[in-house]
Amino acid sequence: MFNSIKKLAKLSSLTLILRILAVLFLFSLSRLHFYFSNLAFFDNIGFHEFKRIFQGGIRFDTVSVLYLNLPFVLIYIFPGNHLQGKKFIVFTDVLFFITNAIGLLANCIDGVYYQFNLRRSIFSSLVELQDINNLSSLLLSFFIRYWSVWVVWVFFLVSIWLIIKYIKPSRTFKNKHTQFDFAIISVFFIVAGLRGGDLYHSTRPLGLNHAGEYVEQPHHTALVFNTPFTIFKTLGGSKIKKLTFFQNDIELEKAFNPIHLADSSNTFRPYNVVIIIIESYSEEASGVVNKDKTTGGFTPFLDSLRQKSFYSEYSFANGKKSIEALPAIWCSLPSFKQPFVLSPFSTNKLNSLPSILKTKGYHTSFFHGAPNGSMGFQSFANLAGIDHYFGKTEYANEADSDGIWGIWDEPFLQFFGKKLDQFHQPFFSTVFTLSSHDPFKIPSHLKGKFKKGPHPIYETLSYTDFALKRFFESIKNKPWFRNTVFVITADHTSSHATLPAFSNNLGRFRVPIFFYFPEKIEPTKTAKMIQQIDIFPSLMALLKFEKPFLAFGKNVFSNQYKDYAINYFENYQWHSGKYVMLFDGEKPQGLFNFANEALLKNNLSKKEPQKLVEMQLQAKGFLQQYQNRLIENRLTVE
Repeated sequence: MFNSIKKLAKLSSLTLILRILAVLFLFSLSRLHFYFSNLAFFDNIGFHEFKRIFQGGIRFDTVSVLYLNLPFVLIYIFPGNHLQGKKFIVFTDVLFFITNAIGLLANCIDGVYYQFNLRRSIFSSLVELQDINNLSSLLLSFFIRYWSVWVVWVFFLVSIWLIIKYIKPSRTFKNKHTQFDFAIISVFFIVAGLRGGDLYHSTRPLGLNHAGEYVEQPHHTALVFNTPFTIFKTLGGSKIKKLTFFQNDIELEKAFNPIHLADSSNTFRPYNVVIIIIESYSEEASGVVNKDKTTGGFTPFLDSLRQKSFYSEYSFANGKKSIEALPAIWCSLPSFKQPFVLSPFSTNKLNSLPSILKTKGYHTSFFHGAPNGSMGFQSFANLAGIDHYFGKTEYANEADSDGIWGIWDEPFLQFFGKKLDQFHQPFFSTVFTLSSHDPFKIPSHLKGKFKKGPHPIYETLSYTDFALKRFFESIKNKPWFRNTVFVITADHTSSHATLPAFSNNLGRFRVPIFFYFPEKIEPTKTAKMIQQIDIFPSLMALLKFEKPFLAFGKNVFSNQYKDYAINYFENYQWHSGKYVMLFDGEKPQGLFNFANEALLKNNLSKKEPQKLVEMQLQAKGFLQQYQNRLIENRLTVE
């Protein structure tokens, strides 16, 4: 077989085509690897859709393969006798090997990384790596635990080598005119391929949104994509333009207004504010929302605390990454296609909880047990108005480190409590846990103490719950405790959902959010939705802040605001009441009643057109306010 290919490849007009086709075949194999590595996320795909996904995938693969091999292709089609030299042939072979090896490695890595990110990696995903201080130890840990990725990659490396060995570039054109004609024709096809269209009616380059043509569920687009494509298309960051859904400010503010007008006669209440952000804490692990005995009830202390708090059974994260949580919680800024902190607008002037409370004399601090500066938290904390950062350096005891991420939650939360006791009042402080992180370890002396679930993360969440119980026990008799409002939430959901209701578009964002303040807040289970961007304006209302401020969330303690939430997963997801509308930025893609049907199978777009129109108007108002204010640097009230 290889000898037959080798003979066929000697035809110069076919040599280049055969190499490109061979790499395209490897990209299709890598799509199968991606699919089987993440089968739990794509278990409801029928044969017809699977066929369409692969058809669309070839279109996206063609673009990526041509981009990766563009230097090689241009060298090959360029007229001349340069390919007859042995050294030059070796150079082109090495170039071909390296570029395709990198492209296929990106696909292989995403086969594992998708379960954490729930989308193909984009350019900003590469930027995020520079902010992880313990990157080398993490990569070594991942290299060992996910060894199968490297086995698959070695298979692809061998395949590329065989392509190079049996499909040798050669040129047998009889004259320069034929070479020139071949080059012109090739350029025509290359440009068409790079644009992702055919030769007859391609009017615009292939973009990320085109993947929706081949799938029935938005998150299935990850199967259509390949990782080099999503990186190429997001290279340099997302370029956003001003929206013009509404032509004047009156109409726009009627649809959505982010300015919160406070009562100037208010008397400010200087309560202490403590925000606890739990790593990867999904509602699936909570016994309050999830009654399933296998996957729920892993956080008994937090469940008991929640039922003594102001909370909702429908509370949502506004992002899927840790770096998206702080802008949402502190600044009421959601992240959509790109994390806010990695966007060109990350240095915009902001109003935030810490910066506003500092004007009231608050001591501001942030605690995270990882190496200082990890995830870019220290940089953003500084921009948001945090004066005191406490990380692994300040903890200063390597003996309590888990060896990968940083300090175990139990000792670090004890450290957190002792520091709070030293701060002058009023204080604002946030702690971000880390033990419920892959590889989901718990301290050796506590092994066997917590029940195990269908995935190791459940045991580590039980450990964090235990650590928080000990933290509250250590501070409950402190004189400042009764004057402190606690907000407990998560940065995002776990990527390891077990039940279908927590693994669909809606469930991927369901995190606990509750306000615990026994002295001032009655235990309440509200029917409203609570999202991370609601925390900022709700606390401002609780403290009776007397000046106007900008926040894209709502005050959950008031009935004057419409009940809404928003997040992004392949589409914008606009929640209103018990409905969720999928919106691609221009038009609705579906309407579902998530309270009645958690699996989101029944599209109500045709049955409830009026509701669809109403929600579309709200979503457009929100997005126009958000996007235009980002561009114009108007995220504060002057």
